[in-house]
Amino acid sequence: MSDHAVSMTAPQISLGRAWLLINDAAHAAQIEGELLSQGWQVELRLTHTQLLLLHLHCESAPPDVLVCGLRYEDGDAFRLMRLLAGDTRAPALFFTSRQQRSVIKSAVAMAAACKLAVAGFAERPVAPRQVAEALREYRRQVPAQVREQPAELTEAELRAMLDEDRIQGFLQPQLRLDSREVVGVEALMRGLAADGTLLMPDRLVPALKRHGLLEEATLVLVRRTCEFIVQCLEEGMPLSGSINASLHSLSSPSFCSALEEAVQRSGLDPSWMTIEITESDAAADQPTVIENASRIRLLGFNLSIDDFGTAYSSLLQLSQLPFSELKIDRSFVAGIEADAGKRVIVDACARMARGLGLRVVAEGVETSSELAAVRAAGCTEVQGYLLERPMSMERMREWLRGLDSLQLPLEGLPAAA
Repeated sequence: MSDHAVSMTAPQISLGRAWLLINDAAHAAQIEGELLSQGWQVELRLTHTQLLLLHLHCESAPPDVLVCGLRYEDGDAFRLMRLLAGDTRAPALFFTSRQQRSVIKSAVAMAAACKLAVAGFAERPVAPRQVAEALREYRRQVPAQVREQPAELTEAELRAMLDEDRIQGFLQPQLRLDSREVVGVEALMRGLAADGTLLMPDRLVPALKRHGLLEEATLVLVRRTCEFIVQCLEEGMPLSGSINASLHSLSSPSFCSALEEAVQRSGLDPSWMTIEITESDAAADQPTVIENASRIRLLGFNLSIDDFGTAYSSLLQLSQLPFSELKIDRSFVAGIEADAGKRVIVDACARMARGLGLRVVAEGVETSSELAAVRAAGCTEVQGYLLERPMSMERMREWLRGLDSLQLPLEGLPAAA
């Protein structure tokens, strides 16, 4: 079937607008029918990427989702994603293909690398109804949103946040699996806008960096976290703290001095604090990385490599740096119980880290089955929504005080010794 606009009428209540880019005409027609029956408005069925791009930029508004195969008459999904990368009009992608699962997973990874939304994927042979039901669930979880982007934070707005003490630290607990104890908290930066709106890191941190204020904001977070940890220790709650810092910040001797001073003024020993750097930072210029990472350890701090597995840093480099902790990225934890590949990767990372004498933290644990899987793989600590979402320091203090009465989701884990 040639590329054409679909004229079938969708149900009165629409889940959204969908386009199809599938080389197999019969399969495309079946999916189209199922989508229409579920409540999608199917507008286009295509087989050429060039026609897709033409329609995408000629239509007044892009579709909500593009159901696509991996190979087309004039290219493939990987080339298409390259062309869509950075395009604010790009729809969410749903992949359906006869290709091997590993190839489909590569397509999903490519979409993430190109910062494109993924609505899901289905391996063929698969019933078209399953595609429609998966997209219905996607729409339930991700309702239609206005594509308008919020205005960029100005330097004046950021300066006001700093001057008016509106840079906040939200804390997420970390659980040690062998003792079933909450042993630490990670401080995550938040901001309060003038109208009281909570600003998340994806909007706040890039703006702070762009205006040269990230180091100042990080030091505010350090001071707040140190004060929190000191109070916990005084109440008999042994707890460590973690903060994120870039190697760009750590490359500044003045920042490192201010970091050391902030901890000393709180009366906290630096060994109670962990500085987390991302793997992409650790893959930077080798002499700079070694110098800055070693300086942090010389000052007495612990050092963690965050988001491990996402930036392809060399294992030799990891062995040369004085890390005390490795945090496995949540992309390897999500759905690990049903993904043999992820289990192998997490197991290998945990074995390697233990061999290097590092603690192993699994990030993003959200279900009991994920908890059981990362424990079986050898992770020593976990962090994620299953335990608790990030919360204000005031709420975290009350949460910790009530731990004895809380029912933590630890079924199947050994009791504390």
